[in-house]
Amino acid sequence: MDQDPRYEVDNPEAKAAMMRIAKLIAPLVPEGFGFSLFVFSFNGPDFFWISNAERPDMIKALKEFIQREQPQ
Repeated sequence: MDQDPRYEVDNPEAKAAMMRIAKLIAPLVPEGFGFSLFVFSFNGPDFFWISNAERPDMIKALKEFIQREQPQ
């Protein structure tokens, strides 16, 4: 899938760090599993993520995670 510029990480320092970490994680994840890394600023609205999953699959996984974490 081509990268949509709306979702590009616009912070070069965060993007470089995320890419380095993702390259370390990817070979450690068992085949058939996905991973994601979220990076956010404590002082502002910045929130970035990187994943080995396609965007729709990642959104589905996040929705499932949020559903499980909701108080019953």
